[in-house]
Amino acid sequence: MNVYYGLENISFEGLSVFDWDDDLIITDQCPPETIEAIPLLLIKPFKTSSLFEDYGFFSESGKCYLYHDMICAVSIKDGNQNQIDLFLLQAKEELIAVENETNPVYFFSGYNKPLIQKWASAYEVTLEFILL
Repeated sequence: MNVYYGLENISFEGLSVFDWDDDLIITDQCPPETIEAIPLLLIKPFKTSSLFEDYGFFSESGKCYLYHDMICAVSIKDGNQNQIDLFLLQAKEELIAVENETNPVYFFSGYNKPLIQKWASAYEVTLEFILL
């Protein structure tokens, strides 16, 4: 997962263009503070949910981005498999995307972080919040 920056309707000399989407230029260079930038997290999702479009987009080149300031990323570190399954069933309604099928990273709205923590505690599942 890498952080990129989206710049709307701007032409800035010396800025490398990594990707684009409509009027949004995506760069891997942190722009000067005088330019308003949208922090984006580049992910390679295993799957996305119906909530995805509220928190991210696929660029014209097919890369997947989430709005960095709006999300939290979680991996499951410990717990009984039955309890983990119940936690995931409960959390599914708030899930935005999942990256990596074998060692999944789950993406949720940052607003729902306390709710995700509460569910994990109720199901005795240990989580690690990984964002940046």
